[in-house]
Amino acid sequence: MSKESKLAQRFLQSINEESTKSTFDSLSILIEQLENKVDPNPMEMNIVESLYHFIEKLKILEGNLKGYVKESNKNLPGNKLSSLYDKMESYGTSILFS
Repeated sequence: MSKESKLAQRFLQSINEESTKSTFDSLSILIEQLENKVDPNPMEMNIVESLYHFIEKLKILEGNLKGYVKESNKNLPGNKLSSLYDKMESYGTSILFS
């Protein structure tokens, strides 16, 4: 696993920790309260919009990082050679030894 992949994995683990989840729970409550205001001011509407964008971007980032970590794990040096041979068709007596 590369250094970058390890950092991505560490970030993914940190956003799934209990303390981080409570932070996002607080943001959800804030969104709900601001959305349910009878007469929100423009700043409050901007905050709600920004929070929705933030959460959406964070989910996209999380998905991209999960894919990156998964792909990094697949592309370990030892796996590249074995996956190359896995894709090749066997011919002749090589079928007996695979």
